[in-house]
Amino acid sequence: MNLDKLLDTTFTCQCGRSHKVPIRNIIYSEDALVHLPEVLSSLVNGRHIVLVADLRTLDILGRHAREVLEQAGWSVHQIIVPDSSHGSPVCNDTTHNWLNEHFPPADIALAVGSGVINDLTKWSAFEHDLPYAVVATAATMNGYTAANVAPTLKGVKTLITARAPLAVFAVPSVIINAPSELTAAGLGDTIAKPLSSADWLFNNIFCNENFCRYCSEIINSLEPYYFNKPEDIKTRRPAAIEALFNALLYSGIAMTIIGTSAPASGGEHLLSHTLDMMSSLDGVPHDLHGRQVGIGTIFSAALYERIFKIETPKPLSPPSDIDSTFWAGLAENVRDQYDLKKSALKTIYEKLTDAQIWQSFISAARQQVRSPDEIKNCLKTAGAAHTYADIKCSRERLMTAVLHMHEIRKRPTIIDLAWILGILPDSANEIIDTWLTA
Repeated sequence: MNLDKLLDTTFTCQCGRSHKVPIRNIIYSEDALVHLPEVLSSLVNGRHIVLVADLRTLDILGRHAREVLEQAGWSVHQIIVPDSSHGSPVCNDTTHNWLNEHFPPADIALAVGSGVINDLTKWSAFEHDLPYAVVATAATMNGYTAANVAPTLKGVKTLITARAPLAVFAVPSVIINAPSELTAAGLGDTIAKPLSSADWLFNNIFCNENFCRYCSEIINSLEPYYFNKPEDIKTRRPAAIEALFNALLYSGIAMTIIGTSAPASGGEHLLSHTLDMMSSLDGVPHDLHGRQVGIGTIFSAALYERIFKIETPKPLSPPSDIDSTFWAGLAENVRDQYDLKKSALKTIYEKLTDAQIWQSFISAARQQVRSPDEIKNCLKTAGAAHTYADIKCSRERLMTAVLHMHEIRKRPTIIDLAWILGILPDSANEIIDTWLTA
């Protein structure tokens, strides 16, 4: 697959839909920042830019980016997003409102950073009807090339549509030498792809959601570089880090062209989102998104392992409501999401009695899913989080998240299926003790 040939194209896919890739430039080179003025000038007519960074990314590449732009005659308005009480900035409605208040008139916005900074810049640029570009600082998540933003709104992890960047810039030495926990988080986010594809097929088969095989397989050719040799991620082998970074970019492109997070986010992501939301309730810090997703991916794979052993499903009624006591002040917003899912859950429950549909799903999912042992070994060998202790989470807290993560999103996932099949909550303890304790 040639990334350059994919950029700035519109093509008719085998899924029957027309896909548009709005990203025009991706520059991965040591002199990437030198190209900033030229590339940005080709994208917009003016020379006014708002540069958004945090205190760390300002030192890494932010100051250099500003100097290059100003030397080329650009007027740069710099905004440094403040840290939260837990440390680094967070992407929520409060920070977004703060950024919007400081957002000046400009011709384009430039994010210098990774997950939170990229999402916040993308969000504000979209609301100000500005194009944006990003200078990546770590191979930590797939949002660089995605059109969506994953903020916390009124305490609930949400997905909203914005606009993909017109250009992505990355300096290989910076990506390769980023803090190891950031790169490991990127691996955790990427390794979820086969599970999210299986969840996508689940929704396609049971709920008639559109499925695109091209998008589901978009990173397959890159997987051997990091999945088969995870030690190369730990030792920062340039080819492995570049493959991981490209896989994250491709995953983001897949989400952009299909218009949803389905190609890269399924039930495995819900564990991370739930831990984040629990943090907003009780103030206990959470870990990096991708590190938590890695744990969720092992858990989700263990659920699939049990599901594959079921020859004839005996469905149970899905949970009728959320745990409002647990969610406290977030209960109303969480319930709004869960209520939107109830009709789909009813459909799934009814179709589980159709043997042909069940076998079709099992056959399709088997081709996607990796075993929990394979996933855990990859993460462990790469030096990534693979136990609840690695993400500084107690067993009790992890169990709490597991028992509530099905409630937070309107789209069904394998987590919902596990509840309907009676695998959850009964198998939660065994899965945690077998796969996530050591």
